[in-house]
Amino acid sequence: MKVIIVGASKVGYALARHICEEGYDLVVIDREEACVDAITDAFDCNGFVGNGSSPELLKKAGIASATVLVAVTKDDETNILCCSVAKKLGVKRTIAAVRGPEYSEDKEFFSQNIGVDMLINPEKAAANEGNKMIRYAETVELEKFGDGNVHVATVEITKDSILAGVQMPQVHARLGAQILICAIDRGGKIFTPKGQHDVRPGDKITFAASDEEMDKALIQFNIIEKMLKKAVIVGGGKVGYYLVGILLRQGVGVTLIDRDAEKCRRILENYPNANVIQGDGTDSVLMEKELKHADACVACTGNDEENLIISMFAKSFGLDRIAAVIDNYNYEVMLKKSGINHIFSTQDVALIDVIKDARLLATAGKNENDGNVMKWLYTLNNGKIEAAEFEIGEDFALLNVPFKDKQFQLRQGVLIAVIMRGDEVIVPDGNSCIKVGDHVIVVSAEHGIARLSDIFAKGIKES
Repeated sequence: MKVIIVGASKVGYALARHICEEGYDLVVIDREEACVDAITDAFDCNGFVGNGSSPELLKKAGIASATVLVAVTKDDETNILCCSVAKKLGVKRTIAAVRGPEYSEDKEFFSQNIGVDMLINPEKAAANEGNKMIRYAETVELEKFGDGNVHVATVEITKDSILAGVQMPQVHARLGAQILICAIDRGGKIFTPKGQHDVRPGDKITFAASDEEMDKALIQFNIIEKMLKKAVIVGGGKVGYYLVGILLRQGVGVTLIDRDAEKCRRILENYPNANVIQGDGTDSVLMEKELKHADACVACTGNDEENLIISMFAKSFGLDRIAAVIDNYNYEVMLKKSGINHIFSTQDVALIDVIKDARLLATAGKNENDGNVMKWLYTLNNGKIEAAEFEIGEDFALLNVPFKDKQFQLRQGVLIAVIMRGDEVIVPDGNSCIKVGDHVIVVSAEHGIARLSDIFAKGIKES
């Protein structure tokens, strides 16, 4: 499958990395030769310098044989135009990065009238990610499936953890909660645990559980979702703008700090209930005053160095719910070593829907109506682990076959974590089976899964 990316800035670069990792053919277009060179030098792909909305350049780039065009320049209108032109030239799927709040309610109009099949908003996605992160302390990531009935979480194990040194068969009894440990990250090496494995200090474990059992487990880990009353946001750009709105709608008091008077004015005009301060987020006196009664801090200034400094100051001040936008990998490692784990990249969090869409397109035509395609896709542990939800149709080949049957040989690094059957949440064992209408959660350290049949070691065919 061939993918064309228009726009080679940070988002385009991150998307190019993901697309090449997925094994697709890639062409990148940008007006800046240096940006194109940076991607073509780093990845196995072709590049063109010029206007991505030019029909002639798109033809030269091979639009006739492309399946997907993704426009992620810094200009919303340019992205919309690129997609519209590409659609008229016959590309199957178009995706545009559209960041302006004024476009957020117009998805159906763009799809039906202009030729933009999907809108992504990197800054809004980042704001949602930051909001999720500050709900819990820095030692946990949490995703919800099945309308919140099932959770998949990643928790870091400390030397004092209730599971430190515990072997797999004793996990349920020690924790007092029915969970399934799907993956262990031990020093960067990820594996699916077997009965002989144990949990060690320093491990990051990814596990699944029902809503009720997850609450029990997190309490045993001394991780409790505290009521969020006040949050300090440093950075009034688009990520900060969206995050202010999200938190205020949830009844959280918000203080927004930014040096730029125009950004402060815009936020105050749209969110008059926010406490907006024109100031420097690296000013220790100002930050100490504002953090004094805060429950959480999010650093999203657009400058990695400033976000690093702000996060480390908030940590030294005693906050345990801190999130930071960090694009530089070296800074990310530095912050993690300081004990700050809630780190996210604006470009990366916005790309999950694009990757999911590309996978489904890549497998289109292969049992196109099998009813077993991915419904939701999330990443955990900084993208190292994926959790996907599938809805089971009538054509799934292993319906009603017990998991202990030799046909259920899964790929390495893949685990069926939870089966949702109506209101029932099942943590599967060898006697479990999959039925029509089930929703199945698959956790994987192997990327590239688009259909449930992809998880099996030898592959299966839908009937």
